[in-house]
Amino acid sequence: MLYQVFNSLWDLWWSLYLITPVEEGGLGTPVTIVGILATIQNTSQILFQLPGGVIADKIGRKKVIVFGSAVRTVAPFIMYLARSWQMVVPGMIMMAVASLYGPAFNALISESIPKENRGAGFGAYRMFTSVPQIFMPIVGGYYFDMLGLGKAVRYGLLMFTVVMGLITITRHLVIKETLRNDDAEEQSMNPFNKDVIDTFKRQPRTVYAMLTVAVIGGIAMRTTWTFLTPYAINHVGLTNTQYGSLQSLAMLISVPLYMISGALADKYGRFPFILLARGLGPFDSLSLYLFKDYSQLLWAYGVIGFAGGLGGGRLRGGGYMGGPAWQALITDIVPSKDRAKVMGFMGTISGVLGLPFPTLGGWLYDRNPDLLLLAGSLLEMVSIPIILLFVRDPPKTIEPEPEIIN
Repeated sequence: MLYQVFNSLWDLWWSLYLITPVEEGGLGTPVTIVGILATIQNTSQILFQLPGGVIADKIGRKKVIVFGSAVRTVAPFIMYLARSWQMVVPGMIMMAVASLYGPAFNALISESIPKENRGAGFGAYRMFTSVPQIFMPIVGGYYFDMLGLGKAVRYGLLMFTVVMGLITITRHLVIKETLRNDDAEEQSMNPFNKDVIDTFKRQPRTVYAMLTVAVIGGIAMRTTWTFLTPYAINHVGLTNTQYGSLQSLAMLISVPLYMISGALADKYGRFPFILLARGLGPFDSLSLYLFKDYSQLLWAYGVIGFAGGLGGGRLRGGGYMGGPAWQALITDIVPSKDRAKVMGFMGTISGVLGLPFPTLGGWLYDRNPDLLLLAGSLLEMVSIPIILLFVRDPPKTIEPEPEIIN
């Protein structure tokens, strides 16, 4: 939760900070360069997703999580020191490198939850960690309006650095390893060995469908999401506080529904909630194109919040790799010893195929911001028939409880 609180003091407004002229407190970065910076960050992130998953399956989840957290402590301090977009690059690359612990973190959570309660467990985790997102966007917007963009981002990065240091120490002291020794001994440390490909080939058709959906969602998000905040402020005409309040409203509705959607996914299956979340995904960015009045956007973001919460977190917090129902389905169908590898492989493939699209998004935003939002929404719609045709819940089976290793 601390991560979400202090990350909200800079992350939502980062692209706006890059684009804003130097005399107004930003770094004065050309929009196309902002897209290229996002591509550089995505490239670095891709390089470490798969290795992070493979290493986590070999040496354990805890070591990878603690190392990644330590790297994420250093990165924002480098970004705090930057006074030009060129100086930002090393910090952004380090922030991306820290993503290597993502597959390990997901695997750790999945192995700590009994199978019959996985949807509810992922939902509870998403709910409690998302609580700060209810109030922090509006607090952050007010904080930015009071301090000004430049000071607010830099102070936010400095506070985030301190908090990440505390989080790293806490994770080192508290996290218990869940990977069994006999599973770890079977794994290779080479992220590009034939076993990684063979592991993915052994997975059921649903995993391939989920990979395709993740790729499509990743491309759409990488194309548009970097530019949603600048669009809302510079083209819709919202203040920082107003845009923050829209985010807070959506999360206020979503967060209590995360656990409910997870519990319902345990009872009725993962598929309906994945479909609901992905089906309403295109409306997320499209709402800023359709509605320019703040009162209309309040209603729109209320719908986004309801759909995101009931749909398992795809909107406002689930990310292109999905929410509780999505994560629970992967856990259901992928063996424990392969989970981090498969999650890392999916993240890597999604990232590789999505590499050019932040730059394309910057090019589109520079020429026609409305077209950018329309293109992203239409692209997300492509995933709906794939889910309808190919994503299926597995047959119910009994799975042994995970062994906690001290």
